[in-house]
Amino acid sequence: MATYQAPQVTTYGYTPPQTGHGESQITTHLHTTAYVSAALATNDTIQFGYLPPNAVVAGVTLKADAQLDSNGTPTLAFDVGVTGTIALFKSAVTTVGHTSGPTADATIAPAGLLWKNTTGLKQLIFATVTTGAATGVAGVNVELDVSFWVEDTPGVLPI
Repeated sequence: MATYQAPQVTTYGYTPPQTGHGESQITTHLHTTAYVSAALATNDTIQFGYLPPNAVVAGVTLKADAQLDSNGTPTLAFDVGVTGTIALFKSAVTTVGHTSGPTADATIAPAGLLWKNTTGLKQLIFATVTTGAATGVAGVNVELDVSFWVEDTPGVLPI
């Protein structure tokens, strides 16, 4: 029988750091709202905020508080990602903003699940309109909620 160990075990012993991964993992959220003042067109972007270095993403929810495409056959679609990988978390989402009232999508692309920001810098997270609205509606709030935790830098013990 093989034994496999996570770095938290080999680096910190069995006491996990208080600031990140392990038994005392502290999950936080980036929750922001952007007001869309005009009808969304292809290649429009909605910038939501920044993920800190070493952030590990556990979930992403995109929500519109009202209809963004009022056409009988809506075409609006979104990607959600970061610079360099625009569809990291969501690809061609067509469930947000297609019907009256609030709509949301909480699925996450496999590549984005447990993705870690290893750039050493804060990372902008944004939505890109991949297909514009057939009949766009302006004046709608679009929300993004990202649940994540921040892992310690390997080799650095928390204080």
